[in-house]
Amino acid sequence: MSESLTQLCATDFDEAISHLNLVFGDPDFAALLPRLYQPSDEHMSCNYAIRRDGRIVAIVGLFPISWVVAGEHLRLAGVGGVSVHPEHRGRGYMRVLMDAVMGDIARGGYHAACLGGNRRRYAHWGFEKAGVEASFLVTPNSLQHAPLGIGMGPAPRTERCSQSDLDAMRALYNQQSVRCERSAEHFPLQLAHWRREAWVTRDPSGRAVAYGCIDPKDFSCVDLCAQDADSLELFVRAQVLGAGKNLRVSMPLLQTPQFARIANLSDDVSLIEASNWRIYDWPAVLGALLRAKHAAQPLPAGACVLRITDADETVRLEVDGEARCTRTSAAADLEADSSEMLRLLASPIPADRPGGRTDWLAWRPLPLMIPMQDRI
Repeated sequence: MSESLTQLCATDFDEAISHLNLVFGDPDFAALLPRLYQPSDEHMSCNYAIRRDGRIVAIVGLFPISWVVAGEHLRLAGVGGVSVHPEHRGRGYMRVLMDAVMGDIARGGYHAACLGGNRRRYAHWGFEKAGVEASFLVTPNSLQHAPLGIGMGPAPRTERCSQSDLDAMRALYNQQSVRCERSAEHFPLQLAHWRREAWVTRDPSGRAVAYGCIDPKDFSCVDLCAQDADSLELFVRAQVLGAGKNLRVSMPLLQTPQFARIANLSDDVSLIEASNWRIYDWPAVLGALLRAKHAAQPLPAGACVLRITDADETVRLEVDGEARCTRTSAAADLEADSSEMLRLLASPIPADRPGGRTDWLAWRPLPLMIPMQDRI
């Protein structure tokens, strides 16, 4: 039996997709994430594979993402498509591929890495479940009793987006303070991830002023972007009242006017952990996240020195009109390993180790997340 580790190419597309279809039980895995899986060398080289006697038996994907946080462009490694053929499990193939991918991430100058999946499965490679987003349930009943923030009667129709809407929709998306960079070429493919359908609300001139990506199976909405809170409300009212059923809306945990409006319209809200994360550049990532949160709603002034023990990193988080994170040699107010630090700073679980200074408690949880449509 011969085995080899390789990066795939365009000619491997059909075999790779057949493998992913089988492992994930999906009839067309490429249609699930069309931005990532295309028959080109550029796309397929993101996939590391093990071949056994010439056939693919395991795959792990490493997908570079330009992550924009408070205007700062960070390099994010998205890890996904982790899969081993059912007949070849128990041979350590996933570990071999994950080791190879994590080695390339460490050498590649990435600021952070993220992936989905079970928390304990990926703790071996330094990942921790973190990042918070809010999940709102908007119902016909809640709309009936919520104050009408837009000062008008029934909401207008929403419609499936068209090619002519894409530029306006991308402009709305680019207003988000935490997002992933999407080129004009790739934007429509990203909207279709997870087999979602993009819907828009237009102003009287026909220009898209709000859009969201709807799952037609469970009527959930992600990527909800609007020019203002009124436009967001128009979109939500139109979806809920038009369909006559509940809409589940996921949004970043940032206290923006749009966030406040959707909270005002909802019957229920829950906080959920977004993904598994590993941070490589703590000052860059924490500083950008703190600035994003401070821009959404000014944070109380304060400072705290944190030591991430396993990364041998000490940083100072500070808000004094501006928000920043810098390396320091000062004595730490709080010490923890990287997994615990992520839970303390960016998890919905309340912190139970305040340490010395507690200024940072008013700043948590930091908005560590990427939009659902960009997740791997």
